[in-house]
Amino acid sequence: MTTGGVRCCLLLSALFLGSCTSTTIQGYADRNLPSNSIQHLAAYVAAPASLASNMQASIADEARKRGVVVEDALNILPPTRTYTDAEVRKLLAERGVDGVLTINVADSGVISQYAGTIFNSYSSGTSSYNGTITNYGSGVATVNLNGTGNESTFGTATPVHAFSRKTDFTAKLVEPASGRNLWVGNGEVSTEGGKGLIGRLTVTDSASSSHAVSAIFDDLQKKGIVASSGHG
Repeated sequence: MTTGGVRCCLLLSALFLGSCTSTTIQGYADRNLPSNSIQHLAAYVAAPASLASNMQASIADEARKRGVVVEDALNILPPTRTYTDAEVRKLLAERGVDGVLTINVADSGVISQYAGTIFNSYSSGTSSYNGTITNYGSGVATVNLNGTGNESTFGTATPVHAFSRKTDFTAKLVEPASGRNLWVGNGEVSTEGGKGLIGRLTVTDSASSSHAVSAIFDDLQKKGIVASSGHG
């Protein structure tokens, strides 16, 4: 009896492709809100440079959806010197700013964790066996085989990593004319990326920024501080 063939074996250890992003926020609005919704924002983001840039872009996008004008606060008040409270209010009033949004971010960055190994093997060869089969009844048989085999196996082992990220943020919306807080909130964006390089795409600065800013504006809109369109 002669046998021969090819077999391929894929061993997968702790590997699940895909990703999951969750965003939570808790916001509180002042009991005495302005009669008109906010129409012109000045935004300031305290975060690592690349994340701050992406968050400013997300603020502009979210504000545009609701018909709100937004400016980078540093363009109005360049950080070249210290401003008095009176100067700040004057400059903001001259630009027509009726709300100052500040966001402080604590970000873990992308964290990589070992998630297992993919082992892929390929085997081929031939085998030759000779023997006798003796039947003893009741479906039981004794087999004696003798032979030789010639087989080659090739394999690769690839380590796999999972990527995750956690972005905590606190935000505050201030009425510049009075200096009082109209809204304060805090939240978290947690992303568990898929294993391998695919997962890394889900935990970028732009993704974290978009989720955080969207949650902030959704809460502001829910509480009637900003409108869903350009109408106050």
